[in-house]
Amino acid sequence: MTELELRNKVVDVMRGWLGWSEANGKFRSIIDLYNTQRPLPRGYAVQYDDEWCATCVTAAGIQAGLHDIILGECGCGKMIELYRAAGRWEENDAYQPEPGDIIMYDWQDTGKGDNTGGADHVGIVEKVVGNTITIIEGNKGEAVARRTLAVNGRYIRGYCLPDYASKAEEDDDMDQTKFNEMFKVAMTAHQKELQDNDCGEWSREAREWAISEGLFAGNGTTADGQPNYMWASPLTREQAAQLFYRYAQQHGLV
Repeated sequence: MTELELRNKVVDVMRGWLGWSEANGKFRSIIDLYNTQRPLPRGYAVQYDDEWCATCVTAAGIQAGLHDIILGECGCGKMIELYRAAGRWEENDAYQPEPGDIIMYDWQDTGKGDNTGGADHVGIVEKVVGNTITIIEGNKGEAVARRTLAVNGRYIRGYCLPDYASKAEEDDDMDQTKFNEMFKVAMTAHQKELQDNDCGEWSREAREWAISEGLFAGNGTTADGQPNYMWASPLTREQAAQLFYRYAQQHGLV
């Protein structure tokens, strides 16, 4: 999968949980999934009466099969510590996030300067359109729900950045321009291999006649100084027209 597909995979898990809440009891499945980790982070099994925003983010990583890069924790502060240690913590509030990034909040943020307070809540970025970030969070009003914030807006503490690129496979959807360039290089190399006097014995008489008639003049010389007729090189319609024209001229047909 590509990096974008991996990012969307975890976002899709969160979308599928929208509306799961404490009121309808579905949130319990999220906590149960978190508790399947072995070993449990800090050895703690999350309880149904615990806050579960970080638990939800971790469970989404498990469900998406990305638990090795969506680092498991049930506490926001401890989750940040894991990403700091992995070199995947973004301190800058003004960072332009991507889908699948993990956004941390601090409700005591004054909105002035870079917020360095303690993290109170967490969610997963669903999309960014212009300057607006849409996030899906667990335990937002005791449910999985969406929130929108402005890039570099108030309450942003920073971002945990799962290393999606490390798990991405080569993109099969190659850019057309890049493909065309690669094709031209490959064809040039292939044609160069064919531009020599390699040929079969079965065509010797015909080749000698064509040379004697002046139909083939060749192009340069080979390594041994012989005229290079490039017998194996493909014949274009333009070249065929030139051959016919030479023949017609020599026989008074034009």
